[in-house]
Amino acid sequence: MASMLELAESSRPTASKKRHKVALVIGSGGLKCMAAFGAIKVLQREGIEVDMIVACSGGALSGVWMAIEAGDPDEGAAYFSRIWQTAFSKKSYKSIFKAIFPKLFGFKGRFGIVDERAINRAMHEFVGERRFEDLKIPLYLVATDFTTGEKVVLSEGSIFDAMRATISIPLVLPHWEVDGKLLVDGALSNPLPIDVAVREGADVIVAIGFEDTLSSKFPTGMSLVTQLISVMVNHLYSSQYAFYSLSHHAEVVPIIPAFSQAVSLEDLHLIPHLVEQGAQAAEGEIPYLRRLLSSNESQAV
Repeated sequence: MASMLELAESSRPTASKKRHKVALVIGSGGLKCMAAFGAIKVLQREGIEVDMIVACSGGALSGVWMAIEAGDPDEGAAYFSRIWQTAFSKKSYKSIFKAIFPKLFGFKGRFGIVDERAINRAMHEFVGERRFEDLKIPLYLVATDFTTGEKVVLSEGSIFDAMRATISIPLVLPHWEVDGKLLVDGALSNPLPIDVAVREGADVIVAIGFEDTLSSKFPTGMSLVTQLISVMVNHLYSSQYAFYSLSHHAEVVPIIPAFSQAVSLEDLHLIPHLVEQGAQAAEGEIPYLRRLLSSNESQAV
């Protein structure tokens, strides 16, 4: 017959380790966001499971791809490279004329120097009629309300609408309407939306960010727009890093690829290099991320 001590020991609840809730946050950065595919490849190789994905602007491309496909990142990079080749190549002269001569051509508030039809078609072919509710990994895409300037987090309904909204680069692509709101690029309000992952309960956040290398030459009108956005986003990045380094709501592991030159939307020849830089940046953080995930885990009783 078991002793009273043995019975007490057997009835005592045992503590078990509970896996950290891991979020992958992918920030804005135009074509540089292709580097995220290299970082994702390293995370997949290391078997690091992701419980949620948060992305904005160009980061939404790899974020949505991971949430939907979760296959070979090299294939994802190649797929979006093909989309990019035609997405920004055709100008919308009709839109430009309407903006310059609003009374003559009937300007109605939607403006972008790029003809949006190609990228709309390409993105719709990729996501189809998928909805956030269909995904196995929770996905959050961040855009900006053009009329109020506020951050808007999209996590339900049409994935196409959310993607199209968050990549609406000011002056490049027209805004996109979702639920009655006129939405533009998420980079304008939150270029690296770590706060969304914190709000959703992540305690380990892998944050892939892309600070811009500023240029000293402006050969085209597009380069002026790119420089303007880069200056603004860099300042937002700096303030966000400063805040999250001081707060301790979650462990944030920054993966920041290094770029020795400015990268414009037209620099498609740099994509293999960008992917490689993303992989190198992730490799440098893997030892710390491994220690973080294997130690100091919360105890479930």
